[in-house]
Amino acid sequence: MTDLRWYLPLEQCRGLDAIRRRWRPLLEEAASLPHQDPARHHDALLAFIGRSTLSPHLKLAALLACVDSRDFDLRLALGALDDQVSASRAPWPGSVHDAVAGNGPAMQVASRRDWLGAFVVGRLAGLRDAMVGDGAGVAQWQAEFRRRYAEMALRRGLADAGDAILALGAAPRLVRVK
Repeated sequence: MTDLRWYLPLEQCRGLDAIRRRWRPLLEEAASLPHQDPARHHDALLAFIGRSTLSPHLKLAALLACVDSRDFDLRLALGALDDQVSASRAPWPGSVHDAVAGNGPAMQVASRRDWLGAFVVGRLAGLRDAMVGDGAGVAQWQAEFRRRYAEMALRRGLADAGDAILALGAAPRLVRVK
């Protein structure tokens, strides 16, 4: 189970730059990089999304900046975090507003590297645009995240597995967690 707690050192990070520096080494130490074990990598990212106490903005920015979409479906992250991120109603920069404003609000990303902030914000716009193009809304991916997180929590014996299953609408008598 310790590989699912790989992200705990990130909890003290207050910016994307600090997270990026530590992201890969922490996953590598937990033997949870995609080339080490794809299933473990997937579980590690689900655990980060579902259990980290970082702000939703910072979690989503970290995932957009550090995760290859060939290794993890980032629509799961957007489904899990978009309601909280969208609540801020952050405006898009004027230079891209007309092109992406219809995809929902921007996300405020603090980085000392301008390119990184632009990359994350652009990736968010592209992800939302792809979801619109797929015809699937955020709600579908929110439900999919909950389902996958609950499966992972049960499989890995997490203490919140029962709560995750109940959040999906299971009858309390059907939930048995050790």
